[in-house]
Amino acid sequence: MAQKSRVPDIIFGSLCSLTKKYIQPSSSFLLPPLQPNRASSLQTLKKPQPRQLHHNKPPSLTYYSFSSRSSSSKMAGLATAEICDTNAAHITSGDLRVLHPVFQVYGQARSFSGPIVTVKVFEDNVLVRAMLETKGEGRVLVIDGGGSMRCALVGGNLGQLAQSNGWAGIVVNGCIRDVDEINACDIGVRALSSHPLKSSKKGTGDKHVPIYVGGAFIRDGEWLYADSDGIIVSKFELSV
Repeated sequence: MAQKSRVPDIIFGSLCSLTKKYIQPSSSFLLPPLQPNRASSLQTLKKPQPRQLHHNKPPSLTYYSFSSRSSSSKMAGLATAEICDTNAAHITSGDLRVLHPVFQVYGQARSFSGPIVTVKVFEDNVLVRAMLETKGEGRVLVIDGGGSMRCALVGGNLGQLAQSNGWAGIVVNGCIRDVDEINACDIGVRALSSHPLKSSKKGTGDKHVPIYVGGAFIRDGEWLYADSDGIIVSKFELSV
């Protein structure tokens, strides 16, 4: 009886030995097979696309609104005195800057405004002519001539050129000449004074650079507003 009772143990042991010898473990025994519908859904799963950044739209600008003294035109509505009265906080912050009252008024346009284009020269107006030969599109050329009182940077020919190419005005930290011709032009001109001597033609200077004129820093692309009371530079375009 004792020998018979050991036969099942021997058989069981032999089966275990065969199993270990001929059957190797596999990862297929660890995970159940995917269901057909689940596998197809995984195959069609798309990778997330990277976020696209769009830079074609400019950032929104801040507009300062105020009541106008005159509704006859946009230019008349943007009176510099009214701008100062209704935007004192922006003057304090530097977003609005009032230039020193050192400029003489020339040209037929007593009031004018527009985006600023800056030029920095000294007794040399080659870059001034180069800028005025381009389309003005209602812009204002602000010329930092270093305050020189020894020659003129703008004359009658350049005044006519500015009018023909659609410039709204010219502000000169320096002198002009041919005053009668400039006064006949339908643009606004501001300058420290007049001088009969023309400037040199070496072509030195810089365009589209920050300048310091009339006690204020002025940057390319800012806005200028001028009338009989004075000149204001704004960080943004103003609206009525």
